[in-house]
Amino acid sequence: MNIETHEALHIDERGELSWTQMIELSGLAEEELRELVDDGALVPVAPEAPSWSFHARYVVVARTAGRLRRELDLDAHALAVVMRFLARIEALETELRALRAGALTRR
Repeated sequence: MNIETHEALHIDERGELSWTQMIELSGLAEEELRELVDDGALVPVAPEAPSWSFHARYVVVARTAGRLRRELDLDAHALAVVMRFLARIEALETELRALRAGALTRR
């Protein structure tokens, strides 16, 4: 089991992470994370708070963003666009699964 897998198993999705923890765990620079927040790819628990915190599930989003940035050599804005597309695809897949499940129960 690699370190990332081990860490992922210990993330409590109900927990929260501080801004500093998100920077450390994501592998992204502070400016890159800020751009993801500005573009809506990451949503702080309380956006108006002086110090942001995030639901722990956003670690996966941030790590994915870091991997995509490195692999595709994306700038911060392009990365935010890709992350929004991925979130939309995930939402549509969830909706499709729900529709299919509903269709199966009506048979």
